[in-house]
Amino acid sequence: MQRPGLSLVPMQLDSSIAIKISMGGSMFQERMLMSRSDVWHKIKILKGTQYDKESVLKAILNAIDPADLVPVKYQAVGEDTFFLARNCAFALEKLCKTNLIIKYPGGDALILIVTLGYASIHDLKINLQPLLLAALTRRYDPNTKSLNLEEFHKDPEMDKTLFCPLNQQRLFSHVLKLTKSAIDTVQNLNLQKNGILNLSAIEASNLTSIRYLDLRYNTLLSTEMLAPLRKLNILKLWLDGNPLCENYSNPKQYIDSVKKYCPNLILLDGVYVKTHGLSGSYIKYVKDDAKQDLITKFISHFFDLYDQKDRSVLRGLYHKDACYSMTFNLPGADAQKKNLAPYAASRNILRSTDLNKKRQHIYFGTDSILDGMKKLPRSYHDRNSFIWDLMYDDGICLVFSLSGMFKTINKFHHVLAFNRTFVLLGLDDNEYNILNDQYHVEATEEEIPPNQIEEKCSLHEMVPTYFSATEKKELMSKFVEITSLNNEWSQTYLGESHYDIRRAITNFMKDYKDSAVPADAFLR
Repeated sequence: MQRPGLSLVPMQLDSSIAIKISMGGSMFQERMLMSRSDVWHKIKILKGTQYDKESVLKAILNAIDPADLVPVKYQAVGEDTFFLARNCAFALEKLCKTNLIIKYPGGDALILIVTLGYASIHDLKINLQPLLLAALTRRYDPNTKSLNLEEFHKDPEMDKTLFCPLNQQRLFSHVLKLTKSAIDTVQNLNLQKNGILNLSAIEASNLTSIRYLDLRYNTLLSTEMLAPLRKLNILKLWLDGNPLCENYSNPKQYIDSVKKYCPNLILLDGVYVKTHGLSGSYIKYVKDDAKQDLITKFISHFFDLYDQKDRSVLRGLYHKDACYSMTFNLPGADAQKKNLAPYAASRNILRSTDLNKKRQHIYFGTDSILDGMKKLPRSYHDRNSFIWDLMYDDGICLVFSLSGMFKTINKFHHVLAFNRTFVLLGLDDNEYNILNDQYHVEATEEEIPPNQIEEKCSLHEMVPTYFSATEKKELMSKFVEITSLNNEWSQTYLGESHYDIRRAITNFMKDYKDSAVPADAFLR
């Protein structure tokens, strides 16, 4: 290898020279320049301005994998683009084997021209260390001891100079070692969406303080890739979106396989792995993004309302002919001891032979359903524990099953598991109503302290808001029935209260007592 300070004569590689190098030609001068650590090489992409920067760089890096190449100073000159790189002899050899023609998504090809020894590191000084350190500092929260490296290569400040994809092992290792030396304790490490194939950099970094590790949407192919985590005390791990999640036929296999490498694991993909009946959130069985969005929004909206003190706010979600029932797996005596008696009053077809008793716990129609739900204690559902499966969709009806955990919000705080199967019916005004709601509650396999379920959603009372024409029509009908007011006056009270029927009735009663409602306001 040549010493810094020796004369530098740049040399250009095109496809013809690259072919000679790849075929084993001596090409002494070119190979000598490629191996020097004190020079920058220039890699030009002909007509590179036609393409997206990130896509171009990823295509080049994929073509030379597993060699490392750190693109620096990506910029345009005319219709071409170029970047600089150094310490990349192996990567340059790999580029030569492509004949400097790189496949690009969509079928096009990128034509490269490489200038070896473009500049000396003494003439062109680019210090990457401060850029990396600044990016790490921006992404570290000392209050939660969290380092967020999600899509690290897209960091807007760093990206102006340096393209730093963590799927390159050398870069990944360097970033984590810099973290170890320059950043305070890291307990939460987010590595989402970095295309990571290998975790050996985590082991080499000696970041032993990591407890929560988010590896979602990377390219880990098997749980064997988790072996570097063995020496860490990982308590919470997220792996959704990795190919390894497709390797298991049931949740137990998946969990057991992961726990070989993370034996102290408490949560996997947001689910308490020791809790009976809640495993398997590593996959959601839906391929339609629109349906996934619909169900996600429905679940969020439903439980925001269901967890209110007064479940009357659920009015409008249930179809007028809806059916609701609940089952509970603890015997009545055990439920009494645990202060869970309200749940024991359920339609349990396995333990009761009295058909009439069963039927009284099956509720039909909105009013009956809400009355049944009001008998249960107030609750808070742990959104992190939710897993669901879309079982049926014919464009009119959706049937999906939802499992998770919740805690009761009363003087007896209990953590319970649940499964809920919803049948949703599509309406003409692009709304959905619940046609059937089958609710099952059971004890968790291991007792979970209520304080482990963090209340991330507000438990303050909500003012219900109704949007659809169908819901407004139903509220109008109910208000007219209760007050005997005509449609015009009913519309006024409901409109002023933003269709909060309780407030509308309160306002009406106040005006009625004050004799402020004229006789012609009532139906004749």
